Amino acid sequence: MYLLRGKVHEAMDNRIPAIEDYKMALKLDVYCSEAFEMLVRHEMLTPEEENDLLEHLPFDEQCTSYEDEAKLLRALYTDQVRKYCKPEERAPSSELMPLRKNLSIRVNHAQRMLNGCDYRGCFNMLQEIMKADPNHQACLPIYITCLVAMKNSQILFTLSHRLVDSEPDNATSWFSVGCYYYVIGRFEESRKYLHKATTLDRNLGAAWLMRGHAFAAENEHDQAMAAYFKASQLMRGSHLPMLYVGLEHGLMSNVRLANSFFNQAHSLAPDDPFVLHELGTVAYQNGDYQLAEKCFLQAVDMVSSMRHTTSSGDSNDFPMDDTWEPLLNNLGHVCRKLKKYDQAIDFHQKALLVSPMRASTFAALGYVYALTLKYDQAIEYFQKALALKRDDTFSTTMLNSVLEAYLNEAPAFLGAPKEIPPPVTNLAETSGNRHVLATPGISKRLMASTSAMEVSNMSMPDISEEDVIQMDTPGYYLDARDEDSVLSGIGSLRTPSDALVTPANSGTVGFGFRPGELGRGHTRQTSETIEEDTPDIIQRR
Repeated sequence: MYLLRGKVHEAMDNRIPAIEDYKMALKLDVYCSEAFEMLVRHEMLTPEEENDLLEHLPFDEQCTSYEDEAKLLRALYTDQVRKYCKPEERAPSSELMPLRKNLSIRVNHAQRMLNGCDYRGCFNMLQEIMKADPNHQACLPIYITCLVAMKNSQILFTLSHRLVDSEPDNATSWFSVGCYYYVIGRFEESRKYLHKATTLDRNLGAAWLMRGHAFAAENEHDQAMAAYFKASQLMRGSHLPMLYVGLEHGLMSNVRLANSFFNQAHSLAPDDPFVLHELGTVAYQNGDYQLAEKCFLQAVDMVSSMRHTTSSGDSNDFPMDDTWEPLLNNLGHVCRKLKKYDQAIDFHQKALLVSPMRASTFAALGYVYALTLKYDQAIEYFQKALALKRDDTFSTTMLNSVLEAYLNEAPAFLGAPKEIPPPVTNLAETSGNRHVLATPGISKRLMASTSAMEVSNMSMPDISEEDVIQMDTPGYYLDARDEDSVLSGIGSLRTPSDALVTPANSGTVGFGFRPGELGRGHTRQTSETIEEDTPDIIQRR
């Protein structure tokens, strides 16, 4: 009776009475697994409330049929609520090892892998589950979300067609269609089908989240936040709505509000690297670079510790993909602010490995090299940045400044002394009508080859500027080829007007990973020394 009444309250959008009815149904009968699944699957409870519910359920009083029955049932319920945990804690507990091949146990394991951003391991496990049961209702939302995160539009297209043909009245079918259109970048169609999914099932929180993403992708911040707030009402136990609301406030430069929502998300999921990344971004914008470095390093450690197991059982290192390129670049920016230039270069190089065609990464590397006075390498990276994005004002300004500084420091010719001799001066010694012209390079030669009378008869107009240069400049420099110039070591210079333009790798992004750079500075540096007053090229997801 309490279970049925809870379903009625939930259908009427009365969440609090529905939660109380489901709890009462469990207290009266701990075997009422449907009530527990409604609480967990719809994320009605926070992690603390879930743990409190498990502690107060009368397992020992009602589970008396055989030995360890209470222990097994408690382990089954606990396995469903462990959604956010460390990588080494994602596997089923020892009590459930005999059931490790059960599909429900494997779905719970895949959910923890997805929440921990182990998309490859999650995808491999879900593929096996879908082969065993193509219509597993608990598996389908997780499978769709994983495909969106991996931007796998082909499998999403096939899955959406199959679901719509077999179950046209199921909200999950249209949720899959909306996710497909989101992945391929057709956001208006995505919102249309996601709206149909929420019409069929108003309690489908994942559809509200995706609808918010579809609005946010076109910078509709207010409508995106409205969708996220609706999702937060339906998913009290999930940190994702709070995370995305904070992200929208950050994109609108409401740093204080963004930090508040990020802290709420962190309280629900302290082991989520995306939450730590956003907290580090806010700390960077507030000038707290030590805290930003701490948050970013914790996120990198979590990502690096991720491991997945293939179907053969071999454990492999979980490699980073382009999802984590902003995290690595932002860590490089923080290290640059803290004057840790070698570490900054190392993190930017790692960002290039996971995403080789990012102009902002090349610009960041060029900036660090410019700060360390390695002008030749700085010029090279700024040119690469302009080749990918020719209208990049920051790279253009910095390239001009670095070129000017480089040319001022470069030697005039091969083997030139470090100290340049003073320029040609006219020393007029007047004795009656006698005028003697002295130049630094020809004084001795003139005195050796010309008599004093001949020198006395020479006047200023008799020696042209070209003659002075010929006499005062070494012959090997005058005869040098064009390619022997001081700039030959870095090749022909490319300016923004004639730089080769290649398209950047700008694909669509998946569930919850909307990149966007905040506040790139475009401050021109002095030509003598390049000081770090350009900053905030910090990136958001």
